[in-house]
Amino acid sequence: MKSRDVALSAFDPVVDAIHVDATTADELFAVVDLLEEQPPLRRSLSDPSASSEDRQVLARRLFEGRLGAASLSVVLEAVSRPWPSGRAMIEAIERQGVRGLFRAASARGELKRVQEELYQLVLLIDSSPELSDALRNRGRSLADRRALIVRLLTGRVASVTERLALRAAAARARTVPLTLTGYLALSADLAGERVARITVARPLDAGRVERLRKALEAQVGDPVLLQIEVDESVIGGMSVDLGTHVFESTVARRLDEVRRLLN
Repeated sequence: MKSRDVALSAFDPVVDAIHVDATTADELFAVVDLLEEQPPLRRSLSDPSASSEDRQVLARRLFEGRLGAASLSVVLEAVSRPWPSGRAMIEAIERQGVRGLFRAASARGELKRVQEELYQLVLLIDSSPELSDALRNRGRSLADRRALIVRLLTGRVASVTERLALRAAAARARTVPLTLTGYLALSADLAGERVARITVARPLDAGRVERLRKALEAQVGDPVLLQIEVDESVIGGMSVDLGTHVFESTVARRLDEVRRLLN
């Protein structure tokens, strides 16, 4: 695991002691946007040559009275820690905003719905070259890209789904689908779930999906978040990717094995 990933994960339990709700998440996103627009400020708040106390004093001067107590606490904790870079620090703050929105969805009993809607959005973008190009096109302003997402989602998805999709529209280092996939991994971690990526030749009905979920949970001993993609090229059967384990039982895979034996 990279040092950046270790640092990001280590920050999670620190923030878990702070109540980050949807309002706090919006304030954290505003801090991220400000630090993105002001590189000198970002460097000052993450400067390894300054003491953590000095960085906290600067953060208080900038944000006290402008942020709620929870948001300010997260920012003060963030600037007090050593980070591989200033960008890693703001990624950590953004991550806590995303986690806060998932916690809000969980409190409303909507986490499963939000997870499914985000995954369906990933599949929609990946399956549409026009939509994918429009969201990746840096010639379009972020406001334009977000307006496109609003047209796609408003009135069709949970409010948390729309808010997360709008954050992902920035996709500063990656594509929107990869950013959303990262969000889904965070949601699974919060829920204590393992992510299982399933590829099938035809859609599964609700009964088969539930049986598959129970079988995989019995196999790994943890709750499982299913991400199911239909791909006619697999011909039959299914492929299951559990991160550390991949199970193949597709006709296409068996045909490939036969071809290799014949060559």
